[in-house]
Amino acid sequence: MVELKGYKINSGSFENKVKNGTQLKLQNQVKYNVNYIESENKCVGILDFRVSDADMNPFEIRIEMVAEFAYQEGDEKPDIHTGSFDQLFPFLRQIINSITTMSGMPGLLIPIMKLNRDSVSVGKPKEEDEESSPLN
Repeated sequence: MVELKGYKINSGSFENKVKNGTQLKLQNQVKYNVNYIESENKCVGILDFRVSDADMNPFEIRIEMVAEFAYQEGDEKPDIHTGSFDQLFPFLRQIINSITTMSGMPGLLIPIMKLNRDSVSVGKPKEEDEESSPLN
């Protein structure tokens, strides 16, 4: 069983330069990676999320979050990956809702997303990713 120990926002940006009344066609992009500290049964999840307009209007929200999780001996990595995402994602939804509400626009509540366990790829990150790991 995966347990969220804590999270923080590494970076965030918000742009809303569209004219009032403009109809936006929003699209989401998500990237989620997990780095394991197997000797301590811990892992670090890195969530990079972007909301933008499909018609290229000047609207974008980008959030990069990092979170620490504990897991139990015998837990399988695809289950840890999906379980950690499921625990972190509601915080992202709330952050995006708060940012849009405080900016003077209607609060944006992004749809719930679930990762498919069967599509999780577990392996060593590429060399370029190792340099940007929060564990370095």
